[in-house]
Amino acid sequence: MISNESLFSNIGIDSVGFYAPKGYMKLYDLAIERQEDPDKYRKGLMALEMRLPEVDEDIISIGLKAGYNALQRGGINPKSIDALFVGTETITYSVKSVSNIFAELLGTSTYSLTQDCYNACAGGTLALLNAIALIEKDVIKRALIISADISSYGLGTPSEPTQGSGAVALVISKNPRVAAFSEKFGKVSGNVDDFFRPAYEKDAKAFGRYSVDTYLNFQLQAYDDLIESIGDFHADFYTFHAPYSKLPIKCMQQIIQKRWIKHINNLPKLNKNQIGSSILKKLDSFMHDLTILPEWLYLKLRERGYSSESLEKVSYKLIRNFKGKVLPQLRVPSHFGNMYNASIWAQIIYILEEYARVNDIIYFGSYGSGATCISGLLKVQPKFEGIVSKAPTINDFINNKVRKSVQEYEILKEGKTFPKVLLGEIVEHENNNHRGFTLHFCDKGCIIPSIKGLDHCPKGHSGFHEMFFPLFAVLKSKPIIHTNNGDLSHLMKGLVRINGDVSKGAALEYEIRRIENKNETNPNAIGLLNWTPVYIPTNILY
Repeated sequence: MISNESLFSNIGIDSVGFYAPKGYMKLYDLAIERQEDPDKYRKGLMALEMRLPEVDEDIISIGLKAGYNALQRGGINPKSIDALFVGTETITYSVKSVSNIFAELLGTSTYSLTQDCYNACAGGTLALLNAIALIEKDVIKRALIISADISSYGLGTPSEPTQGSGAVALVISKNPRVAAFSEKFGKVSGNVDDFFRPAYEKDAKAFGRYSVDTYLNFQLQAYDDLIESIGDFHADFYTFHAPYSKLPIKCMQQIIQKRWIKHINNLPKLNKNQIGSSILKKLDSFMHDLTILPEWLYLKLRERGYSSESLEKVSYKLIRNFKGKVLPQLRVPSHFGNMYNASIWAQIIYILEEYARVNDIIYFGSYGSGATCISGLLKVQPKFEGIVSKAPTINDFINNKVRKSVQEYEILKEGKTFPKVLLGEIVEHENNNHRGFTLHFCDKGCIIPSIKGLDHCPKGHSGFHEMFFPLFAVLKSKPIIHTNNGDLSHLMKGLVRINGDVSKGAALEYEIRRIENKNETNPNAIGLLNWTPVYIPTNILY
């Protein structure tokens, strides 16, 4: 095993952010409705809940907040971001970059690179590799990577309980405060039909056992390729893309059985009832401080002369390590479902927030169907706690949620519901501390750029207005019912949209939601999506 010190570059993660929709459904409720044994989801998939975006909530809505949280937690000026990349498979437009929308909404530098990476669930990781290479060559200085997805499968299909949604954002730079990337990465790609979604369909398709076999095959190959590139290594945590929580456990079992078993064969034979610190040391090294212990390992040790008392001591150590090193990060997919591109990086953020220590090594295997897999290492940096200890953490999102019934979920899924929209006048909350978003609008409320010469509405509307929207606000007026969903001119009257039942004095949080104007008359603008600030009730201010 070579020294870990020589494995890492001076480029890595300087700040992190996360966001997920507030709505969720308990999978116990879904199991009862589908006449399934709840343990099929709870134990078979290790899944407890899935997040449900509102009908007007999309990857722009959730990705914007993840990006904003990353900038805020790191104390980073948006103008210092000279590259903004997006990893997603939830395409907003066939032609028009999502990254440019985020750049406008977040106020990053105009003199920057933007790119969308569509490669199933590995797009965000591939965007990271692009950023690392560009920083290394001094083409850019600091990149913001936003990975956002909403997974969707048909009602009543086997994949239905694995649905989910969420977004992560990572700021990548030299001399990172959070974690440094390894110098090299493992990689494997191939044309495999394990998962697909036609361009005209919303719901993805998978092939059950074949899809699982593909995932495990590619994870092992990416692991092998990293070993081939850098030699053997020690890692304190192992993370994998998680279509559902049980798959990373299967993946770790495969690595143990097919890659690490040689270490078991090299263990010395001992007399019964004898065990010393040497065997625990060997096992600790073998399992790399992270252990999943299938039955074959017990049998192998028993074959080599270990007594029941010895096995009990070993078992305690291994199970303790398993609980501390594998299970914690799987809390993320079990509560949020399959977040596609955000899946693996949300787990890594959770490790950083809850369990990591300085100099810990995190292994990651980022898989994208179709198929590709990238593996690599992260080393936790001395200043990481100053970033990840700031709110909002992933635990905040696990606890701050609104329960939906199966019936409400099905209506959302079928697009048969529309949010109750109110209008109201707001003022900045006393605890907001001037946080928020500055946007530019025409007289009719369309978001337009602030670029000189292009700072007018392409639909032909007049006017240019700059407006500040606080992150947290208080409803100053009595709410007014809003009947024309496509009309955004209320912004020019000092009013904002509010979703949900609220009364004067309610605390509100900023979001941005999609608007489709069904009454659009400009033939070039029909089908164009707009986004507008929306405030939702909140009990938590961070």
